[in-house]
Amino acid sequence: MARHLGIILGALTLVALSGCAVMNTSMMETAETVEAGHLKLGVEYNTGLDLTSTIFLVEDTSGTFTATELMVGEAYGVRLGVGLTDRTELNAKLWVSVGGVGAKLYAKHALTERDAATSWAVAPGLTFVTSESDDDDEGSLEDFIAEVTTFGVEIPVIVTHRFNDVFSVTGVVRYSLDSVSIAFPSGSPLEDIGETAVLHRFGIIGAPSLDLGVFYLRPEIGVELAGRIHGDLGYVPIIGLGAGFEF
Repeated sequence: MARHLGIILGALTLVALSGCAVMNTSMMETAETVEAGHLKLGVEYNTGLDLTSTIFLVEDTSGTFTATELMVGEAYGVRLGVGLTDRTELNAKLWVSVGGVGAKLYAKHALTERDAATSWAVAPGLTFVTSESDDDDEGSLEDFIAEVTTFGVEIPVIVTHRFNDVFSVTGVVRYSLDSVSIAFPSGSPLEDIGETAVLHRFGIIGAPSLDLGVFYLRPEIGVELAGRIHGDLGYVPIIGLGAGFEF
């Protein structure tokens, strides 16, 4: 079975750019909240976790990714948030990867008073990712692309220290639990091979933030750990950049 899965992943590597289910592992948040009735809008880029390789991978299979260094994909997203109270926000994210789309809905609640030098918050949310295989009339390696659907919950804890009105730094620790279903399209030589698994993820993120009036800029870096059903704990880097406005 391990040999067969190695062959599958070799094919997936060749066609990874044709269809990817990428989990957006970035946060692009601080522990501070906008005031009640105020909005925030943003655009984001990040490297995220490729869910197909994370579930199937059982051993080193190629120079592209290994059992511990999992495969990453690029995701481009937008977000919208609104202040419900002076300490609670409702936020939504939508992102796309090559052949996939994902969404997250989460509420951020500040645990400290507004204007505190060091702020704490929690931001529990729901996530969804889906991708579809490309059709190929020639029956080539496109038949190996998996169809992926995942539903999950996540609980991040966020701490922000503000040095002044312009500069702050933020740290995030996050736990996520996902139900991931992977199937191959009808007619594929792999259509009888599929998997449904529970995926445990742990994220650690650090990010500076520049606030220039209503405009913000937030680069971030971190690591996402994923506990897979076919192997030991693997990881991918979190690298992202977000920009937007808080009105």
